[in-house]
Amino acid sequence: ERKKIKALYRFLCILTFLLSHNLRSELFVYPEHLAQFEKYLQSMNCSEEICLLTTFAQMAQTKQADVDEDFIKIVVLEIYEVSYVSLSTRETFSKVGRELLGAIASIHTQIISVLLDRIRETIEKVGMVSLYLCKELPLYLWKPSSSEIALIRDWLLNYSLTTVENKLACIILEGLNWGFGDHVGQCHTCCVMAVLPLILAPAGLFQVSYLASIVRYGETPETSFNQWAWSLVLRLKLHRNDRGVQQSGLAVPVCDSALDTAESVTLHPLLKAVKANIPIGCYLALAMTTLGHSIEKFCAEGIPLLGVLVQSRHLRTVVHVLDKILPLFYSCQYYLLKNEQFLSYMELFLHLDSGVPQGVTQQVTHKVTQHLTGVNYGENVKLLGSMIQTHIFLSDHPNGVGPAAVLEFWVQVLTSQQLWHRDRATLCLLDDLCKAAFQYNQEDCVQKLLYQQHKVNSCGVLVRLSSKWSAFHRTLTPLKKSSSFRILPLSFFNQYFCHFCVVQVWFAWTVLNMESIFEEDSQLRRVVEGELVINALTPDQALKKAQTQLKLPIVPSLQRLMIYRWAHQALATPADHPLMPLIWQKFFLLYLHRPGPQYGQFTCVDMKKRLTEVADFHHAASKALRVESPEGSDRSPKKASCSPEYLTSPELHKELVRLCNVLILWLEEESFQKGDTYIPSLPKQYDAHRLAKVMQNQQDLWMEYVNVELIHHEFQEALNLWLQVQLESHPISASAGETDFTNPLSAKARIMNNLKKLDTPKPPLPLQTMKAPVPVISSATLVSQKDAIQLMRKDLNILQQHAKTAALWESQHVALNSEILDTVPKLYVNREEQITLHVECRGTSNKDCQGAAQLTIQFEGKHKNEAVSQQLHALRKEVRQLQAEAMKPPSLGVVEAAVHVENFITALINIYKVQPMPAIKKVGIGLFFTLVEYVCDETQRNPPTRQFFTSCIEILGQVFISGTKSECKRLLQTILQNRRLCTLLSPYFTPVASPSEFVALYKKVVAFLSEDNSDVVFMLLTKFDLTQWLSMAKPPLSERTQLLESIHLALNACGLEPEEDILMPFNIFCKHWTNLLRYQFPDHYSDFLRLFMQSSSEQLLSPDCWKASLQALGCDSAVTEQGNFKKSDSAEGPVVRDAAKTLLSTEQVRETIEWLSTSFCKLRLASVDFRTFGLFSKWTPYVAEVNTFLEYLIKRLIDTEVTTLAQEPVGSSRILSLYSVIAGLFKPWILVLEKEDASSQPCYPWLESDTPVASTMVCLFADCIKLLHESFKEKLLPSHHGALWLHLMHYCECCTAPKMPEFILYAFHTEFRRLPWKEMHPDQMLMEEFFKIERGSPKSCFLFLGYVLCEVNWVSVLSDAWNPNPHPQTHSMIVCLLYMMVLLAKEEQLIGEEESPLISLLGQTSSLPWQLVGISSYESIISYCNSHYPPSVILAKDAGAELIVKLLKISAGFGASSDSHIHLDATLKCRAYIRQVVQFLSTLEQSGKITLAVLEQEMAKLLDDVVIFNPPDMDLQTRHLALSSLFTETLMMLNNSSITTAESLRGSLRRWIDSRVQGLLAMPLLTAACHSLASVRHMAETTEACITSYFNSPHHQELGWGPILASLQVPELTMEEFLQECLSLGSYLTLYVYLLQCLNTDQTLANEMKILLTISKWLEQVYPSSAKEEAKLFLWWHKAMQLSLVQLEQDDPILIESVVRTLLSIQSRQSQLAEERLTSGILGAIGLGRRSPLSPRFRVVARSLSAFLLVQIPAESQVRLKAGSEPRLSQKAQQALSALEAMSSNKQYMDYQEQLSQACLFIKHPEHCLQDGNNLLSLLVNTLYPEVHFLDSIR
Repeated sequence: ERKKIKALYRFLCILTFLLSHNLRSELFVYPEHLAQFEKYLQSMNCSEEICLLTTFAQMAQTKQADVDEDFIKIVVLEIYEVSYVSLSTRETFSKVGRELLGAIASIHTQIISVLLDRIRETIEKVGMVSLYLCKELPLYLWKPSSSEIALIRDWLLNYSLTTVENKLACIILEGLNWGFGDHVGQCHTCCVMAVLPLILAPAGLFQVSYLASIVRYGETPETSFNQWAWSLVLRLKLHRNDRGVQQSGLAVPVCDSALDTAESVTLHPLLKAVKANIPIGCYLALAMTTLGHSIEKFCAEGIPLLGVLVQSRHLRTVVHVLDKILPLFYSCQYYLLKNEQFLSYMELFLHLDSGVPQGVTQQVTHKVTQHLTGVNYGENVKLLGSMIQTHIFLSDHPNGVGPAAVLEFWVQVLTSQQLWHRDRATLCLLDDLCKAAFQYNQEDCVQKLLYQQHKVNSCGVLVRLSSKWSAFHRTLTPLKKSSSFRILPLSFFNQYFCHFCVVQVWFAWTVLNMESIFEEDSQLRRVVEGELVINALTPDQALKKAQTQLKLPIVPSLQRLMIYRWAHQALATPADHPLMPLIWQKFFLLYLHRPGPQYGQFTCVDMKKRLTEVADFHHAASKALRVESPEGSDRSPKKASCSPEYLTSPELHKELVRLCNVLILWLEEESFQKGDTYIPSLPKQYDAHRLAKVMQNQQDLWMEYVNVELIHHEFQEALNLWLQVQLESHPISASAGETDFTNPLSAKARIMNNLKKLDTPKPPLPLQTMKAPVPVISSATLVSQKDAIQLMRKDLNILQQHAKTAALWESQHVALNSEILDTVPKLYVNREEQITLHVECRGTSNKDCQGAAQLTIQFEGKHKNEAVSQQLHALRKEVRQLQAEAMKPPSLGVVEAAVHVENFITALINIYKVQPMPAIKKVGIGLFFTLVEYVCDETQRNPPTRQFFTSCIEILGQVFISGTKSECKRLLQTILQNRRLCTLLSPYFTPVASPSEFVALYKKVVAFLSEDNSDVVFMLLTKFDLTQWLSMAKPPLSERTQLLESIHLALNACGLEPEEDILMPFNIFCKHWTNLLRYQFPDHYSDFLRLFMQSSSEQLLSPDCWKASLQALGCDSAVTEQGNFKKSDSAEGPVVRDAAKTLLSTEQVRETIEWLSTSFCKLRLASVDFRTFGLFSKWTPYVAEVNTFLEYLIKRLIDTEVTTLAQEPVGSSRILSLYSVIAGLFKPWILVLEKEDASSQPCYPWLESDTPVASTMVCLFADCIKLLHESFKEKLLPSHHGALWLHLMHYCECCTAPKMPEFILYAFHTEFRRLPWKEMHPDQMLMEEFFKIERGSPKSCFLFLGYVLCEVNWVSVLSDAWNPNPHPQTHSMIVCLLYMMVLLAKEEQLIGEEESPLISLLGQTSSLPWQLVGISSYESIISYCNSHYPPSVILAKDAGAELIVKLLKISAGFGASSDSHIHLDATLKCRAYIRQVVQFLSTLEQSGKITLAVLEQEMAKLLDDVVIFNPPDMDLQTRHLALSSLFTETLMMLNNSSITTAESLRGSLRRWIDSRVQGLLAMPLLTAACHSLASVRHMAETTEACITSYFNSPHHQELGWGPILASLQVPELTMEEFLQECLSLGSYLTLYVYLLQCLNTDQTLANEMKILLTISKWLEQVYPSSAKEEAKLFLWWHKAMQLSLVQLEQDDPILIESVVRTLLSIQSRQSQLAEERLTSGILGAIGLGRRSPLSPRFRVVARSLSAFLLVQIPAESQVRLKAGSEPRLSQKAQQALSALEAMSSNKQYMDYQEQLSQACLFIKHPEHCLQDGNNLLSLLVNTLYPEVHFLDSIR
């Protein structure tokens, strides 16, 4: 390491020696030196290496004249070798080397050639890194030689696109400066000729669609090279006009050196490319060859090539071509204007760039290319506009064609397109052209072209689209920001064009001016105005008459007149547009020239509003603020391109603000339209001079208001845009001949040269002595008051006399002007005249005119009074003489007197400052008051004397009067005697300088107070510095009290509502009052309360006095905006937070509350007025402040109590005393006071008219109660009464008298409702008060208390009810709650209000403990409902009715949860509920107010309620009895209804039983039906339905028929009738149960025989009406067979005979039932009866049993009771068996083949006898009737 440091040090020493001896080039000459240098570099670290290379680079960058070029070359080559060639160092130094070589090349550009040659040699080693190096080199400074151009050409042509050589050549060509210079023509052409084959080859190979080229962009070397070629050729200056841009004109002759593609051999590849329509070849042909330099050849061959560029979307290239070609044609435009091909290509160019392609394919291409390339459509149009602006600019140079030629050419090109008015790009270009025409004063040429189109289309340009415009303009709507695009400035704008009158304002300005010319030429406006004035027609009539008179082809609409068009353009023009003032000028030229206000309908409000917005905009802009235009958006898209640093001059903005204000005044003055305004008499703000020009219709534009700088700036921006495209972006280095301002050695020479250019300074002027024009002030007069005043009076007399003379001139001038004004109206008079007119007629075809008719016309004509005219002339002459006299300068005596007085005062003050002697001060005081004596009206009216006297008095007052104790009283007396001097003298009035006289002086000012001198009093009061007097003088209490009372008198003098003139002194009095009140508080606190109480009771005091005093006491800090308290948390309360500013202590707060309560109570009872009308009759103005005071006091009191209570145990009773204090404070304000004489009428607190202000006091009372509750609710035990309970009891005691006025109650109830009643816990005492109020208080009190109690959280209040042993009071409270809810539910006011708490409470019915309500209470409530609720309540659908019914039902016990709590008297209450509902329904049914459907529905609801009735802890029998009783009550509906209704209800009951009842539930209903139903028919049907429903449940298998036998109770009195109804109705199960009951009652053989005979008899009588009843007969057959067998077992022949007859009778009936057709009737007898209603399976059973009986009873005396022997079949038996067997062949019985077969086998089996009859029945029932459960007992 030490060796390397030594070597480096040795190298640096050598370097220093070589540099000192200018031997730098010797450093790297020898190869060994270079190798050693690289070796050193390898041994160094990176930082040292970079430092060393940078040192050499800095040495090589020197710009001195004696620079060593060899040294620079060696350094450059060595850095190149180290950085890019040497393998050991290039990785480290490639970036550093690039930067160093670039820096050296920027100074010495010739080394780029050296590097290029070295790169050529080492390119194989360096490779792609050479590209990295060349991009950093400043190639734009380098001028390559021809050999270097050849090298680059070789790299381009002979190497492939992917090689380093080709890419390096591209980078070099791209980096060269292709701008203007001496080498432009030859170098650029040579470059193109060199690379032309390579450029055209890939262009020809890759001629694909535009879309494909975009998609493939950047993917292959060929496409990349294509893009590079386009960018290069556009930069080359190939056309003659490219090299002549800096020349003076546009007209360029054909270039002699232009190549001809047909003749030049070198252009053969280009010719092929042109023929192949390759775009880049077309461009080069137009740029290089004669096609672009000859008018004839371009028209013949060049335009198609231009079309190729347009169609291939090389739009930027098209703009370059037009820039080169068009200067040839501006002088001969018709070549292109008549060429349809050129015009079509231009139209296609605009359409393609505007982003609106035609056709589906083009639209898809448009979208894709826009997405892939990110091209912003419209950029090429903007570029074209900049190019056109550049052509206009260059055409104005000497030898140019002139701007008019360029403008005319482009206007004709753009307007020759189809639908150009709809094309956004076209309108944008036209707008630019119109702006250029305005700038170059060439608007005539543009207007001329548009005027020609306007005349061709008689209704205006684009007349075919004007219908939408006229329809839009029928109503003049106000301009809004959102609808500004709808204001159309041109008659021919349609809906597509509306938007551009806001953006293209220049175009709109030009067209409106053109149409104005057309309107003048057509004489339309002149004729319309004439008709309006002469014939007094309406505008529409005048327009139609003008059309007839002028014979216009089409009647124009009224809105197409130019006055409306200019108006709308004025509204639409952005505020910052330069044309804005000119457009308003055009409007006012027409507006103020109208014949009268009836001419059209203008919304001048919108015009004034728009002018106001514009004025506001320019006012903000005048402060150099970047403000947005009032339209909310920029004026145009072009504005965004302007330089953001540009700001318009603030002075122009201010002038525009003044102009807008003037125009607003013109709009507001309606007399301007009448023409009877004397313009010279207008005030200055009307700008009378400009108004006169407008009235005279002078058309000179107001160019002083046009922002010409902005127009020039925007024009220059457009020129710069195109110039930036033409020129390269690289900066051009300064020429060698410029002065080097960075060389410090030449600084002195530069300074001396600059000084030599200035003139030699001239010597100063000679000094001339002057004699003093005024006498010198003697020192003796400065100390003698008498001499000084005597001396000054002479001068003051002169000055006063001068002022009086000036005042006299002024008076004379005013008198002359008044006389002129009185005389002018007499100048002209109307005199009656008479003329005779001779009127001839044309005659008819047969007769000539026989003589002219003579018409005599009498009228009054105008005549001038010559005498008056002479008198006016004389008066005006006197005025001119008087003005001349007044304008003369004052005399020297006046000037001398003024200067003398000023000198005297100056000398007096100067000597007094040096020696403040009393004598001098006395002189100053005397002089002050002497000057005051000379001040009079005349001196004050004359500005010079006013200024002089004011200045003198000011300086004397400041020095000698201000702060002088002895002069305070005298000065005040002077001011009070002469009020007009107050402004002049009050600044020197300092009463605090005389503390002993302070109060006396204040009293004098107070005594002087009145409305006409309030300003004087105010100025004097401002001089009383009360704070300073209190701090310095420390006056005693008695003196302060006198001052306080004096201020109080002043406040009383100001009155309740001080006049506006007296407000200022009033505010000073208030300030003094509060300062005195706060001083040594509470000295004057009691005086404050006493005085304010007295004054306010008589309304002598302003409420602001209260407000100021309370602010001084800090009592307004607890008030919120809504009048509510802030958070009750005392830690956050304003009182505690601002404790330092609080004046009142806690004890003072208590004393204040006590004093106010007592004082207001005494005041309330003190006079008849207060007793009759209340305190509000006088205190209404002060209630807001009193509320603030009371609120503050109560807040402080509660905060104090809360703080104290925090240290005590929970459960303190302080809240009761606090509530008493608060209620006592509000008592005299809002409560009724009883007089001592109880017989007289109570003293109500306020009248109805005072309710609004009284409500604020009630609101405060409620807020106080709320705060008290919030503060103490956490401090009380549950047994204690809270603030809300106390307040409600207080309300019940004091506010619920029977005769209490309703308006008072309304105020109470409105405010008290806001309290948090949900947190109150009512008790028995409060509920008793509620019931008392319900009986004897106003209805509103009852409703309010009901509302409050509904807000209570009853679930929390009655929480004890859920305990095992609730308190007795809980029982009472739940009963009271139920009573309360029933009482309130009938009140519509509570039910109907939004978010009703009663509805909410009724909604909580299910969660309240109604189980504690006893039967007696419930029956009482039911009785109340019966007497107070209409029966229709159970049908009502409103929420209240539904909820009250639900309440009664749930409180009765329906739906009660089966929990552990016993529901008292649930059954009895439910019976009472059902009984009442049934009674209501019966009443409704009897009155016809309910439909059958609703009645059935309600009965079903009751039955459903009974079903869900399930009280806990009830055994089965008790439940049966309970449900039976409930069903009994329900079924009474059938008994109470009419026959028709009962029948309907019977059917409904039957359907309900079928659908809802099953199992044991049917048993209570069965019992109830037997007990309650009066109709046996109803009973029979109901019992049958119940029995049927019983078997629908699976539980019947366990219990069987036992429950039915126990439940069915057949009525004894109507038993036979009941049995007959059962037989007729098919109630076979009921009869079966009856038979079972009879058998159970008497279990004897005789009874059983009797039952058997009864069954037989019944079987003969019945015939099932349907298949539903048929299976019931099986029970009878089974029982009959069973009883028969028992009787046959007795072996009694008589019984056997009887039984056999009975069985045969049953068999006969079975045989009849088995028939397929009925046998009754005549048809039945012959076998033609109706089809049997019984099912086939029933007939199978019946025929089987019938056959069985015939087989087992072969004869009447024989019965097979024992099996074993073959049965002997009788003939009937055989027939029966045959019929049975034949059934299997019948189609009806195909499904019963198996059963028929089993029956036949069973009957024929010898082991079966009569005793097996029931087995056969069971066998058949089991297979044929498995679903019929009531047959389970016989299976």
